Amino acid sequence: MPYRHAHRWLILLFPMIALAFWPGYFGRLGTAPFALHAHGITATAWLALLTAQSWSIATGRIAWHRASGLATFVVLPLFAAAGPLALHSMASSWRTDADPFHAAYGARLAIADLIAGAAVIAMVAYALWQRRRVAVHASAMLATALLVLPPILGRLLPAVPGYPSGGVAGFDGFHLSFELANLLTLLIAIVLAMRREARGVGFAFAAIATAAQMIAFETIGDTDAWHRCAILLTDMPPLLLAVAAMLASGALLWWAWHLVPPRTTMRRDVAPASL
Repeated sequence: MPYRHAHRWLILLFPMIALAFWPGYFGRLGTAPFALHAHGITATAWLALLTAQSWSIATGRIAWHRASGLATFVVLPLFAAAGPLALHSMASSWRTDADPFHAAYGARLAIADLIAGAAVIAMVAYALWQRRRVAVHASAMLATALLVLPPILGRLLPAVPGYPSGGVAGFDGFHLSFELANLLTLLIAIVLAMRREARGVGFAFAAIATAAQMIAFETIGDTDAWHRCAILLTDMPPLLLAVAAMLASGALLWWAWHLVPPRTTMRRDVAPASL
């Protein structure tokens, strides 16, 4: 099977997540807002489901793989619903100058997170459509995990002794760490996409999404036009945004599932690969 060791790499993400998000989330669960809980729980659930899918197919547990695959239609729409809640919370913190960090980066991070969230939904929809092409399907699903790397690495890098802070590096070194984390993710995505060009379209899509986040953060995210959009976002009911995102993502997944998958030969699709 393609990417038969991928679940081992996915498992490594969980301790990294715990370490990276301890100061801002896990260390203050009692005071964290609901939007942060919703985003954290659904994002973790998606990674856990992705790990289960990768492990089950690699170990020949086909029934488990199919069951976890069907769970996608529940977990991913919930993840999509949590996205606008997190964006609304971030934009509100930026608009009210709740703290120096959000005052400096809240609006710019909102557009980066918007791109990442939409990319995950699109990649999974593509994977469902391509489910008969095993390697293509696998790469599109696994590539969604790459978009978790920037927020993880962006929080871990400033903890390195001697890491620059202030000035060009930005508030607490975040500006530099954001770009470095995205650059590293971009390089990983490009390498994985080039290893099997015909089947690595998922990783290529992840590379494009990562590059789009970097560019939007530095350009559109700091414009008056985007600031007006962020203000408009904060004026909208977050529950309405969440429900709309959940329904839209669910409809997209249903549509992708019912598209006629492209015909291909099993021999071409299951060429051995490892991750």
